Amino acid sequence: MSHGQPYKPNPPHKIETDFYNLAPIYFDIETEALPGEELEHDLPFFEAPKTYKDPEKIAAYVEKKRLDYVEKAALSPLTGRVLAIGISSEKDGQGVFEGAEDYLLGEFWKYFRHNNEAQWVGHNTHSFDWPFLIKRSWKLGVSVASGIKDGKWYRKNLRDTMEMFCSGGGYGDRISLDRLARFFGVGSKGGQSGAHFAETYHSDKPAAIKYLYNDLAMTQAVFERMI
Repeated sequence: MSHGQPYKPNPPHKIETDFYNLAPIYFDIETEALPGEELEHDLPFFEAPKTYKDPEKIAAYVEKKRLDYVEKAALSPLTGRVLAIGISSEKDGQGVFEGAEDYLLGEFWKYFRHNNEAQWVGHNTHSFDWPFLIKRSWKLGVSVASGIKDGKWYRKNLRDTMEMFCSGGGYGDRISLDRLARFFGVGSKGGQSGAHFAETYHSDKPAAIKYLYNDLAMTQAVFERMI
């Protein structure tokens, strides 16, 4: 510092990106159970309680357990796979990554790398979407983009509308997108459920994509209400 001149400090160094001002990209994944032969290979051994003596009741109990397991298979990266990934942004509009799972994951991560400074907004993404995408990518040998987490926490530009709503307390730690959208009066699933997405996708793809786009629209609407 030279003598006789007032000291002018340098502006503070901006360590973090101002993610609140980043353009949002809304996304949602849809999953399905692995094909029958893959799923059957990993089925656990189901056994009726020892109090069951009637062979028919034992068989019925075991079959129910098996059907319950298969029904929930799409919810785990161990027994399910990514079927489609919906994207919506002001820049790119709405679109869907689909096709062979390794291909669609590779294309998604390529898109993420190109837009990794955007606000990535979804519902229940920290507990479901991101872990599912990462673990299925590991399984298939697809390179996962860096910058998902900062240490053990998700980066601040990866926004989860369920966590945003529930983190303040007073409700619980979970709320469905449909319930949240109806609470804010910004839409609903109209009685439809993601549990039937795969079935609809394979029988009536336009209807399935319409459902996915509606989820993206509701995610955007609830996010905009909360910020």
